[in-house]
Amino acid sequence: MDVAELENLVCRELRDAGFAVEPTRRPADGGLSVWPDPERGVVVRWSVPSRGPARDPARDPARDPARDPARDPARDPARHDTIWTAVRLALRTILCAAGFDVTELPGQAELVVTAAARPRPTTITEPDPTTR
Repeated sequence: MDVAELENLVCRELRDAGFAVEPTRRPADGGLSVWPDPERGVVVRWSVPSRGPARDPARDPARDPARDPARDPARDPARHDTIWTAVRLALRTILCAAGFDVTELPGQAELVVTAAARPRPTTITEPDPTTR
């Protein structure tokens, strides 16, 4: 299976799980992005929105509650790390449960998927209650 087909399978699995998947390496508004890397596999990255300077120069960004580090994960490293850990765990759990091989590189905000999922069963059979 080529990396483009693997990317499609990964994206479909994440969309089925409720994630909005962006086709870029670093979406401007933050979120989940997935892209093929021919040398590594399919890369999955989650990021928070980048925050530029205040748009209204009359406002003091230091007094803007929206820019309070305690409320903005992009400006609070501890909160960002906590959120990233939770999202990474969710992504890894979803992808591994679907049968993908997932590698996590220490110190990087990426997961790398290197093998395709096992085919899912098309029907779910309930156990026959009369055979207990």
